[in-house]
Amino acid sequence: MKILIVEDDAATRRGLEQLLVEAHPETRSVGTIEKARAVLEDFAPNVCIVDLMLPDGDGLELIREVKAQDPNRAFIVLTGHGSIDTAVEAMKAGASDYLLKPLKPAQISVVLDKISEKMDLEREVEDLRGQLARTGRFGSMVGKSESMQEIFGIISRVAKSDAPVMIIGESGTGKEVAAATIHELSRRRTKPFVAINCGAISPSLIESELFGHERGSFTGADKRRQGYFELANGGTLFFDEVTEMSTELQIKLLRVLETRTFRRVGGNEELKINTRILSSTNRDLQEAIRSGKLREDFYYRLNVFPLVLPPLRQRPEDIPPLAQHFLERIEEREKGGYREIAPEAIAALLEHSWPGNVRELRNVIHRAYVLSNPPVIGAAAVHSVLGHPTLKAPAAIPSGAGAGEAASIPVNVGESLADAEKKLLEKTLAFAKGDKKKAAGMLKIPQKTLNAKLKEHGISG
Repeated sequence: MKILIVEDDAATRRGLEQLLVEAHPETRSVGTIEKARAVLEDFAPNVCIVDLMLPDGDGLELIREVKAQDPNRAFIVLTGHGSIDTAVEAMKAGASDYLLKPLKPAQISVVLDKISEKMDLEREVEDLRGQLARTGRFGSMVGKSESMQEIFGIISRVAKSDAPVMIIGESGTGKEVAAATIHELSRRRTKPFVAINCGAISPSLIESELFGHERGSFTGADKRRQGYFELANGGTLFFDEVTEMSTELQIKLLRVLETRTFRRVGGNEELKINTRILSSTNRDLQEAIRSGKLREDFYYRLNVFPLVLPPLRQRPEDIPPLAQHFLERIEEREKGGYREIAPEAIAALLEHSWPGNVRELRNVIHRAYVLSNPPVIGAAAVHSVLGHPTLKAPAAIPSGAGAGEAASIPVNVGESLADAEKKLLEKTLAFAKGDKKKAAGMLKIPQKTLNAKLKEHGISG
């Protein structure tokens, strides 16, 4: 980080430069606005620490002038004559912070750390935008459609604040991935991201899960336990499908969000929270309010900033890059030698209506991965997974087998991936007459991977 100090008092200027130069070697100092203009041009500092009262002008004038040329340059204002009015004027001019003399080293350090963190986040967002332009990927999210480009832009802006965000979309549209992306681009990214599926936790346990409990607070509570609020302290707490939460719990949670404090179940101590709240739903929120599933006051607390994710059927141009993205993620784990999806397979994917959205596409690619022969995900496998009642998949012919020999496995649409994989393993092992080396070769996977999968599915051989 390059720092320029603009301070007319020589002792203050030297002391501040000596204080900063150890952590920030590229630190310079000048005593006038005229000298600052000359240094700004060739030194190009990231941060300027500027005194308001300078011999040849007002420090605010310099800030306004430089901000007009480079909005990304950060300014810290110094003054020995502080007031609320001057603080407001400094912030309006574009200053990041406002400090009174005499300065405290710890104070300057905290302010510079905040500016550095903000600059890092802005660089990361710019890197993601570059990645988006090249590949259609924005962190863990993928999409080239106009609607997703808008979503990525919104996420990059809302991530900078602590405002509660309500992510709205059909099941499978990627609401948790969007929430995690907001967290990763926020200043809380080094702290935990904790996701809670409100519909998957028993109503009798969710209060304990959220707030934790004290030992002996109920039967089976044999020790103190931290809840999600404590686990997410300093980070982000994501309520997935928040409309599945009971109205009684909504009332309790509303109090927590308003007071920023809570108590463990069975406890008396008020604990403070420092947690950003994100939430999601696949319901019509107004209908949820009318039907009593969602309290209106709770809704307004959570829905400070709504983010609506479009269903996959409304953005078909995102299907090819998403499919390739899922193939690459699966290949990283499975290492089966797959590199691409056949054009005919992509065409089949584009014809589908995707009621299960992005989650359904991910599952289809995984099942087609199991049923194809490397290095390409074939059209036959995709067609079978999407619409045919059974699949006849050719197995590779091991050396020494007769040319007329063949094998097939019946896989029903809707059958779990685990069951389909088990059938394929059993049939291939039988076809190889129990020879695991040959079976691994037919499946194009390492033998240790085959052994692990056989053990996982309980197949002896």
